[in-house]
Amino acid sequence: MTKIDLNADLGESWYGNTIGNDADLMPLLDSCNVACGFHGGDAITMRQTIELALEHGVAIGAHPSFPDRKNFGRKTMEIPSPDLFALMLYQISALKGMTEGLGGSVHHVKPHGALYHYLNGSISGAEAFVRAAAKSNIPVVYGPPTGQLRVMTEFHGLEFWPEGFADRAYEPSLHLRSRQKDGACLNDTTMAVEQVRLLQSGKVRATDGEIYPIKVKTVCLHGDHPGAAARALAIRQLLNT
Repeated sequence: MTKIDLNADLGESWYGNTIGNDADLMPLLDSCNVACGFHGGDAITMRQTIELALEHGVAIGAHPSFPDRKNFGRKTMEIPSPDLFALMLYQISALKGMTEGLGGSVHHVKPHGALYHYLNGSISGAEAFVRAAAKSNIPVVYGPPTGQLRVMTEFHGLEFWPEGFADRAYEPSLHLRSRQKDGACLNDTTMAVEQVRLLQSGKVRATDGEIYPIKVKTVCLHGDHPGAAARALAIRQLLNT
């Protein structure tokens, strides 16, 4: 079994909108991805999330997205590469500045939502994203095991952590099942734990029922999904055995 890092997308609340339960999730994680204000998050939430991560010794990551709070960053946007670079640099810099101001450091950067999938198929988009991470001196990028994001990360000399998902279904292509389709999310704790168990062994069961090889170093649990804390606790117990 491979030792796997458990991460979650946190800090996604903003103003009067509460997303997820960061206080219960944080103690169960190895690393977290903190929203930078574009799909979720605000200055106060960012500060609270960073402080919570520092309290529990959880590695902090920047979680930039398309500028699309209306759709929670889950709608693809066509943005010219120079503008995308600026948008990424802005968000990463905000999280990095706040983290360092509070006595911590940023361990990694991971794109959010539609940006995550867009970058993996776009050479120019991935280059803009990774260049923003490199300019910010962020050493690690989280992303899909194969694709343009990994290629560009390694080209720029940064460390790449291939990521799996505890609570999302995989297609036989090893792409995540579209959220527009039934069964895209694994909200059953037993199913999520079993998926992580398989990922530990370098495999995953796809929607066709077949087992496929996949190698990951970190596994994501979505903090905004209902019941995330209960799934995180069960996964933590598995990873600790």
